[in-house]
Amino acid sequence: MAKNQLSEKEMLLDSIMTEKYVSSAYDTGIMDSINQEVTAALQHIQQEEQNHTKLFMEVMHNHGWYDVQGAHINQAAKNQIDQQMAFQLEVRISEIERSNQKQ
Repeated sequence: MAKNQLSEKEMLLDSIMTEKYVSSAYDTGIMDSINQEVTAALQHIQQEEQNHTKLFMEVMHNHGWYDVQGAHINQAAKNQIDQQMAFQLEVRISEIERSNQKQ
């Protein structure tokens, strides 16, 4: 390998970090947007960025450079996440209903 040249592993790690950064930037845009069409477009682009990251991670895993076992969620954690999401959804629906009643 030539001096100052990144290895395949380093390039993949850099790509993953870049995709994570870009995805977080889209997340901010999604949260700040009040226009549903803009929000939907940003969500679509963000999903593509996340799919790229998954592909890079799969390539790294196939080379033995990334352990996906740590990324698997157990059932107890999944249940806790599902409960928290359901609670947040109920709170948000209540907020919307209260807002609509005031109008």
